[in-house]
Amino acid sequence: MKKRFIPLALALALLLTGCGLADQWNTVREEYIEPAIERADGAGTEPEDAVAAPNIGTDRELLTDYERFEAVYSRAGADTVSALAPSDSYGRLLPFEGGLVTESGRIVLDPVLADIQTASISSGPDTEYLAIYILQNTDGMYAVCGADGSWITGFDYVSVYPMELGVLCVTDEEANYAVCYGGDGAVVFDTANFSDRYMMAAGSVSSLAQCEGGLMLCTYQAGSKSFLRADGTALNRLEGRTSYFEDALPFSEGFAAVKINGLWGYVDTTGEFVVQPQYSEATSFTGGCAAVYGGGMWQVIDTTGAVRLELPGVESVTLGYGSLEAGGTYYNTTTFEPAVFYGYTGVPTDGGYWVKGETGVRVFLADGSEVYFSGAEELLGRSGELWLVRLADGAEAVMDGYSRVVIFGECSFVQDEATGETYIYNPGTSRLYNASGVLVAEGCSGKVIDGHAWCEDSTSCGWKTTGGEWAFRVPVIGAD
Repeated sequence: MKKRFIPLALALALLLTGCGLADQWNTVREEYIEPAIERADGAGTEPEDAVAAPNIGTDRELLTDYERFEAVYSRAGADTVSALAPSDSYGRLLPFEGGLVTESGRIVLDPVLADIQTASISSGPDTEYLAIYILQNTDGMYAVCGADGSWITGFDYVSVYPMELGVLCVTDEEANYAVCYGGDGAVVFDTANFSDRYMMAAGSVSSLAQCEGGLMLCTYQAGSKSFLRADGTALNRLEGRTSYFEDALPFSEGFAAVKINGLWGYVDTTGEFVVQPQYSEATSFTGGCAAVYGGGMWQVIDTTGAVRLELPGVESVTLGYGSLEAGGTYYNTTTFEPAVFYGYTGVPTDGGYWVKGETGVRVFLADGSEVYFSGAEELLGRSGELWLVRLADGAEAVMDGYSRVVIFGECSFVQDEATGETYIYNPGTSRLYNASGVLVAEGCSGKVIDGHAWCEDSTSCGWKTTGGEWAFRVPVIGAD
């Protein structure tokens, strides 16, 4: 029996008007209700201007039954593992959705955390990943643990700053209370033991993370700066030399720019001046050079203080590793000559410079050799003997030294957070390649740890080996 759907809402709307009820009710019944009943019974006819909806048949020949994927994992316990139990037997741990799993697929911490990140610092032109994970719980508090799970702290910290000595874990920013943990979980230092802590400017404890050679930048209440060692002693304090500076930059390549009596100079890690204060402005050493302003112009000096390049009329200098830029011109920091090749100004790249010609990009390497990429418009990066270029049509590609396309499409070089090995990732295809251009895994993101790639599809996620096999695979949280 067919159901009859009568537009009662129309009738109710008319009842609410309270005017001409009888006449309006007759109109509604004649024009809407009775025709609707007739159409429901199959007796009525469609209006002439009605749109005919075709009855489309669906081809179901290609539809298949849903096949549930095979999960790949084991558990450290039958119940939810809500806290990591330290152990020396885990090996390298891999994070997943706020949890941790061994490389053999054994869950040692269920996804109960808000975030897990690998601690990393800048090391020259590169990024150095530490064997430490920074953990954040759902309350916004932080803990740290060894990447091998051999140690873990409590969630006692409001912030964590990776540094040369390990990770600086802060319990109270304003009071400058912080503990530094090394990669083995040992306490490197505790600011509660620093005699200078009470003199530090409130909330300046994070500046201690600006550290090189074991010397941490310290900011005092009066605005002066100094450098502290891990035992809390200040550079030069025991030697009877100046230990408080009007201003200072962190140590870089063994030297620190410091300001005394309004002028900048440089000290080494013993606290001795290697360049006497004489400049109104100064930068940190980068690639063996520093930029200083004196004599009415910017100058470039080496680590002995010798002037290698004078740049009159230039407003700023940007230092790089092997090159510097001033006034729109790049200079080679070996010869300190403009990086100009065949009339073209070179652009720095790993190991040399590149220039854009009429038909492609040519690279001039520091060893005197050249590499040419036909049809390229711009050089974007390098990994070993592979080069990432943008082609004339705007597309990207990875080429080898013979100008042959190894991988086509949007790509980037990504670093293994455990080994430092370089991979190539194409986000458009979700494919991961090794540094030789060989496909190692599909359906992946650009995250790689210890030869394992994070991958996912619509229903599952986990870690694949660089052989493309699932080492760990679980359902996607919230997936149907």
